[in-house]
Amino acid sequence: MAILSIQSAVAYGYVGNAVAVPALQALGEEVWRVDTVGFSNHPGHGQLSGDSRPASEIREILDGIEALGVMRDCAAVLSGYLGEAATASAVAKAVAAVRRANPEALYLLDPVIGDDGRVFVREGVMEAIRDQLLPLSDVVLPNLSELGWLVAGSIGPLSDALAGARTLLERGPSVVVITGVEEKAEIAAYGVSADGVWRAAAPRRDRRFNGTGDLFAALFTRWFLRSQDLGSALSATVAGLDLVTGETERRGTKELTIIPVLPRLATTGDRRPAAKIS
Repeated sequence: MAILSIQSAVAYGYVGNAVAVPALQALGEEVWRVDTVGFSNHPGHGQLSGDSRPASEIREILDGIEALGVMRDCAAVLSGYLGEAATASAVAKAVAAVRRANPEALYLLDPVIGDDGRVFVREGVMEAIRDQLLPLSDVVLPNLSELGWLVAGSIGPLSDALAGARTLLERGPSVVVITGVEEKAEIAAYGVSADGVWRAAAPRRDRRFNGTGDLFAALFTRWFLRSQDLGSALSATVAGLDLVTGETERRGTKELTIIPVLPRLATTGDRRPAAKIS
């Protein structure tokens, strides 16, 4: 079975599909890669070249995959950064096609909108994610800023975040995973479903990384797809992300040090499930 990954791509560095695809393949997954943009690098370098792929082109690529008659072999759709708002309809159409062929397939939505209160997508993308893709999703993985934008509210203490996650559960997904929650010496992720709340955490590192949200979404897609267990998937994902960021910090590289770590990613599946806190 395969994972259809629809998100950004860069020639240099590791964000979007450039980090998701090797991670998923290292974990034994077949990946059907569809790039929503083609950039030289991520914006964290202060400059970039390239452009978004038109929604019509992405739609043609996805239609071409469907025409092969292979959608029954797709176990999950993962979508991330959208270059333009119209791409959301192409993603929605692909999700519908996969579900027709394989009703058990999952749709995991990484609502890439921005971070730290800063929106970095084009006009209309936020609304397209909220109105078109969120209701279709089985799992949504926002950071705190994205959670606030999706529920049109201010996210302050953890209680606000958990309340926001429960609001999203009423709009489509059965699982909400809140990522990148900074708590003293740790960075945590919270998984929220109708059955409760789970927490997994790793040491907080004193630097910023690009691509960690994309990597988190890819790792969670794989582990949740395999286990169907929120606590186990959350624990393995946080451990995998910590493995990569720890090696990146050790080597002092600007980009995520993903390639040398790939052989060790599978070991994180042996971790104890995340703690259920409510």
